Amino acid sequence: MILKHWTRQMLGLLLVTAPDGLHAQGSDDNMVTPSLPLEFDRGRNIGVLDRPRPEYTSQGVPVGGFTLQPKAELGVGYTSNAYQNTSNQGDGYVVFAPSAVVSSNWSRHDLTLSGGGNFYRYFTEGRRNRDGWNGALEGRFDATADVAIAASARVRKDAEPPTSAAYPTAAAQSSQYTTAVAQISPTATLGRTKLQGSYSFSTTAFDPVRAFSGALIDQTNRNSQTHSGIARGEYAVSPDTSLFLQGSYDRSTYLHRLAPGVPNRDSKTYRVLAGATFDLATLVRGAVGVGYMSHRYDTPLYRNFADFAAEARVDYFASPLTTVTLTARRIAQDATLLDLGGYINSSVALRVDHELRRNILLDAQAGYEHDAFKGTPASLDILKTSAGVRYMATRVLGFGVSVEHDQRRAHSTGLISPYSETRVMLRIVIQK
Repeated sequence: MILKHWTRQMLGLLLVTAPDGLHAQGSDDNMVTPSLPLEFDRGRNIGVLDRPRPEYTSQGVPVGGFTLQPKAELGVGYTSNAYQNTSNQGDGYVVFAPSAVVSSNWSRHDLTLSGGGNFYRYFTEGRRNRDGWNGALEGRFDATADVAIAASARVRKDAEPPTSAAYPTAAAQSSQYTTAVAQISPTATLGRTKLQGSYSFSTTAFDPVRAFSGALIDQTNRNSQTHSGIARGEYAVSPDTSLFLQGSYDRSTYLHRLAPGVPNRDSKTYRVLAGATFDLATLVRGAVGVGYMSHRYDTPLYRNFADFAAEARVDYFASPLTTVTLTARRIAQDATLLDLGGYINSSVALRVDHELRRNILLDAQAGYEHDAFKGTPASLDILKTSAGVRYMATRVLGFGVSVEHDQRRAHSTGLISPYSETRVMLRIVIQK
């Protein structure tokens, strides 16, 4: 049972990364999501978002040995800065997000197929309209009680967050990209020792975007392929605490030159982390890893660098109805601006979830990110805050309200513009 629980986490967390730090964020996600494959949940604590609520949970539709769970989300919102720049042009918009998950009900092995879309339509600023979609096939083969192999294939089209240091600030349209990831992750438990590994291959392609001037911005120089691998050993010193050592390697290759005569940022990244996972009853659970990373480019045009690396997530159970989550991450990434090389992304976020009533959940978050570009004094400071409430009326119907604020400030560079944005969203969710 523990092995199955871990491999389900592994399938969703290990090495699901893409160039430029792109990721999708849902309403239940933390602003900072460490990439460590952590089995910190040993069943000693239950967080607010983990607590079972069968009277408000969708039952799905039985289909043989599988269960189909369809869902549709409709939202209406307002943003104070539709173009996420210094213009501060406000606008309203609607979002439609249908999705479906088909999962197996087998006693051994596991297979899940999922897919969905998200479609944004602005009331007046039609250039910001965008269509996104995603699909995934995930499976786990239980070779023995102690050995399992997880595998997955995912593809999605999404919009790049404008807080990204690589975002094309001259773009009037949303910067969209398509990424595909294939991954295999074996794990074996030998008494108190757990051995884990993963290999993934990802490819990312960016769409061209229309600038405010009307010109088309070609982003093919951002298209890339990445091979990634992780090896990890973990030893349980007690039923609630384990120590681990983890090494990882990423090889990123860009498919086109950054500009005529300017080579792109093909690179290798090595990282070693050591730390602990823990789950202390009625108090705290989580994982913390610290170590070293080295980011090296194929061409001497860009500066190689090495630095301190870290990943952490800690859940504190202030009461049975309140969970406080701290997440942190320090990683190396690539920029795409001509005079800026790689940078260190240091992020930390604090989230509070509170169960006001069994079917009314409150949440609040604050996140801070600092991007320091190597070889120059340039840097970015990004602050994000949010608050929301979710009301589950029945198993089928739910409502949500959220308020979010983003702010970006650039230092020692004129290539990245500052901006701030406030968003308000009302959501209706229908599920089966």
